[in-house]
Amino acid sequence: MSLPDLIWGVIGLVLTVMVLSYLLGDNFLFRIAASIFIGVTAGFIAVLILRQILWPYLLAPLIGGSWIDRAWILIPLALAVLLVMGQFPRSGSAKLRGLGRIPLAFLAGLTASLAIGGAVFGTMLPQIQAVVAGFDPSRLYEMPGQPWLRMLDAVIMLVAVIGTLSYFHFGRSRLAVRSSGDHERGLTQRPRVFEILGKVGQVFIGMALGTVFAGIFSTALLALIDRLVFIGAFVSRLMQGGL
Repeated sequence: MSLPDLIWGVIGLVLTVMVLSYLLGDNFLFRIAASIFIGVTAGFIAVLILRQILWPYLLAPLIGGSWIDRAWILIPLALAVLLVMGQFPRSGSAKLRGLGRIPLAFLAGLTASLAIGGAVFGTMLPQIQAVVAGFDPSRLYEMPGQPWLRMLDAVIMLVAVIGTLSYFHFGRSRLAVRSSGDHERGLTQRPRVFEILGKVGQVFIGMALGTVFAGIFSTALLALIDRLVFIGAFVSRLMQGGL
């Protein structure tokens, strides 16, 4: 084992033990390890933004680009300056501070459009196509001798989609209920059909969340096993005189 490998191995061993010390409760060793991790992550993200975004898309065109490239760069640069100005509410005039809302509005609109577009074209439309394709007669015989199994899968998928969407249906019908004194008071009640379908949707939502939790738990368990194997291998090499 070389000296650099020994140094980095000891650092990894110490940090791993500090993180695993959280199993005994919150302590200063775990907080130190978490602070180191957050600091390293922040530094890595800062360097990544500088090398992958600011330099190729902002600094390089301003330094060595044509006048057309520099003119186009002025737009995001102006938005960035306005965004920074909006972070100092106690300095400058109110009109200049109000200009800081322009890039925020642009970012909010862009984020909303990306989220809606991703939900529609990345989730809803593929899900609708999958449900419709499940009832395609030409696909019922893809599994020889078991067309009923293909149909059962399609029916379960359809019930799951309708039930899940019904669970998130918040429309309510207004009911007029006569009270004492000949006054009417309005009550809202969810339609009965959505109540039933929503209960069915809860089952599939619970199954989906349970699957996600199982995936996260298995990933964390694999990471824990990897760290324990690393500790065992490193200590074994030290005990065997691997220096």
